[in-house]
Amino acid sequence: MRQIRTSGSVPRHLLLGLAALIWSGCGELPDAAEGLDAVSPLPEQRAALSSTDRCAPTPAAQSSSGDTVHYRYSSARSWDAAKADCAAMGGRLAVPMSSSDNESIRSINGGELVHIGFRQSSGQSSPGSGWLTVEGDTPTYVNWNTGEPNDGDRYENGNQNCGRMWADGTWDDISCSSSSSHYVCEFGAQPVTCGGGATCSMATDSTYRCQCPAGQRYDVENNACFGGPISIEVNSLNVDQAASGNVFVNFPLKARVGLKGTGNTNSLVVSLGLMQKPSGPNPTQAELESLQSCLVAGTRITLPGDGSQQFVDLEGIVPPECLAGAPQRAANFFVLLDGADENTTEEDKWLVFNEKEAQTPIGQACKTREPATGVERTGCVINVTVRPPPGTDIALLEASPDSSVIVLDPPGQPSDVSSGGSEAPRPLFIAGIGVAAFGRDFDEANSSSLPGAVDFAYDIIASPDVGNVGWKRLEANPEALHAPIGNLKPGEALQLDARLHPTPEFRTLTSPGGPWAASIDYQVRACAMVPFPEFGDPLIAGPDGHANNCKVFSVRLVRGNYSSSSASSYDVSKTYSNSWGSSSTIQLSLSGGSTNTFNLTGASTDNEAKASIKGFFGSFDMAQAWGDASATVSPAQASLDTGFKVFGVSLLSYSKSAGSVTYSYDKSYSKEKCLTYSYGVVVATIDISGCFTASAGFDMGVTASATSISAQVRPYVQASLSVSGTLNLTLYKATLSASITVLGFNTQDSDGVSAGLSFVINSTSPLKLTIAYDTDARFRISTLDGSIDLTIEQLEANWCKKKVWGIKVYYVCWSYDTLAEYNLFSYDGYSFTSTLLDRSGSAITLQ
Repeated sequence: MRQIRTSGSVPRHLLLGLAALIWSGCGELPDAAEGLDAVSPLPEQRAALSSTDRCAPTPAAQSSSGDTVHYRYSSARSWDAAKADCAAMGGRLAVPMSSSDNESIRSINGGELVHIGFRQSSGQSSPGSGWLTVEGDTPTYVNWNTGEPNDGDRYENGNQNCGRMWADGTWDDISCSSSSSHYVCEFGAQPVTCGGGATCSMATDSTYRCQCPAGQRYDVENNACFGGPISIEVNSLNVDQAASGNVFVNFPLKARVGLKGTGNTNSLVVSLGLMQKPSGPNPTQAELESLQSCLVAGTRITLPGDGSQQFVDLEGIVPPECLAGAPQRAANFFVLLDGADENTTEEDKWLVFNEKEAQTPIGQACKTREPATGVERTGCVINVTVRPPPGTDIALLEASPDSSVIVLDPPGQPSDVSSGGSEAPRPLFIAGIGVAAFGRDFDEANSSSLPGAVDFAYDIIASPDVGNVGWKRLEANPEALHAPIGNLKPGEALQLDARLHPTPEFRTLTSPGGPWAASIDYQVRACAMVPFPEFGDPLIAGPDGHANNCKVFSVRLVRGNYSSSSASSYDVSKTYSNSWGSSSTIQLSLSGGSTNTFNLTGASTDNEAKASIKGFFGSFDMAQAWGDASATVSPAQASLDTGFKVFGVSLLSYSKSAGSVTYSYDKSYSKEKCLTYSYGVVVATIDISGCFTASAGFDMGVTASATSISAQVRPYVQASLSVSGTLNLTLYKATLSASITVLGFNTQDSDGVSAGLSFVINSTSPLKLTIAYDTDARFRISTLDGSIDLTIEQLEANWCKKKVWGIKVYYVCWSYDTLAEYNLFSYDGYSFTSTLLDRSGSAITLQ
């Protein structure tokens, strides 16, 4: 074991290995693009951009109302100081927007007076006029105590312009300079609680952040303090592709590394590479300096210092520099550890590799399975031959359904579709697939163009296959959402959705009298249909390259029924989901649905829409909106719950419950959220700044009583993304820029969901109801119009040398030189409009 450190001597055998790595990495510098394209050994992402070190100190008490979280602090502050303190935590001085919000705050006030987020604007004519929230909005809910606000003497004199809550939950006006009250902060989500040795305290930027003891740093992804001394043992290395003895350039490679750490918990970068095999266990210094090497994969991990066994799974694509022009090359794998929490140099890395290390204590501590027999042996020397790519190979990486239960509805339009109306056809289910193309060099001319257009086929079979029918085809994407793929960047995983519909033959097989009439368990096979010859890694793709073209998953089938005349309940429901793009660049996912239910106890309508972004920078929910209403027969009760979030920030949260309720709401927001994110990968740090600008709103109208509901719900969003960043690597400096129209959603007044539900109680013994309904749901989407570009500067290498313990160590001196500009992603946009529901019915009797 060896301790990673920032300075000091390094044992001789490690220096020899490092000298070889430095020589091979600098004697023939790789093309700069290789560190950043689809075949890069660098991880695609480290954490969601929503990760943060912003925090809130431990409160005296806390509560929640819907998605809103309330913290009470017992420090006596003025209203302005309380407002500033809540803002420093990333929240706001609490603004009760409903009776449930007010009760949430009252329940934690501890019998004390507490500041809340209301203030009177100047120049008012009476104590009760001109009150606004901390954000300048007119309150939609008030709960003043009798005779309040009164400015102390019932005359407007500007003495009491701030709001506070009494112990019973009613409100009072008070002097803004009064420091005799506690205060309550409000958050749109549960604030970060600092862990792993960090404390929440005021930082130099006047915000509350998780901060660590000197010499350590706070890691937002793991919510812990990392850094300090640690000793590490690499005790196992196994590589899947080693079983064949061949490794192919531009093809994937998977490995598992076993580690143990003793000391402080640290954040480390674990990298896997290939180094040219030396002539024997005792190579000369000159031979070491001539060896070629390359990095294949790397990832950042959290290594606890408690001595527990940890495993790291690495997956990458073998880059062309592993051959560097040679027809083939005998090689060994090596593992490189980098202390990512420290300002490391080339001397602060730990290397385990090939015959040179086989007989050292470090090499003997590592064990591997013999590729041919699977028998474990001491030493992690794995001999392979690196070869050129055999040809282009298409691989289906994943396939899964959106639900394990699929619904087979009757053919044709439902009987209760409105006269002259129509609905989008209902699929059995939606399948998500991921596909990649291997075998081509990212930097080759026209490398993204495939030899032919790849399409996808989906087959289904009963399990067991009663009647030996065999696989039967499903209809995929009749809406023409996805055309066959003719362009695919080498090694890039592209995610697609397929809306799968039953064919007439499948309906016959599952109808009464058909061989699958009683079958409920099925298997679905998704396959990439490749019109050109494939030449993959035989270990994975088989001798003809087709073995990795298909994936199979299981589902359970139920039969749908539109009939409601004899049912005890009735549901009118519809969901929507789809994705565009690739998660290695940028991918947008949209989902939504409307559920309208009638039963013997009452009626309800639930509606939701959500847009999510995933890409090279992380993943997060961009916008989420919901509107729900319900009514019950006994007791006679109606309720409403609605809300809207942008980038995880709650802009609206409203709920109300009463014997009857009539409510309308129409508010729009313009919001910009900018985030800065940094992480370290291999010998690199990456700083990315992104700004998301959204104009969003929520139209809603609800009238509800004990026997009827009428609701209109339309969340709408127009959003754009701009990103810029700097990547600082040992070999590269890069500037990233992007401008993308991310989402236009329900931009017209006719979009969204409207529902009218009513029922009449005909008798109570036995209970008999007559219901009527009229529902309509329309989704309108436009998305993904823009590009992402990358400008790269390369470090120009010069040789330097020094002696340690009399051993000459070569290293590199650097200067920057502009290299190239790359387009990482471009898309001309997409639009889609679908009528998901168009239903009406009357005089339907339930009993």
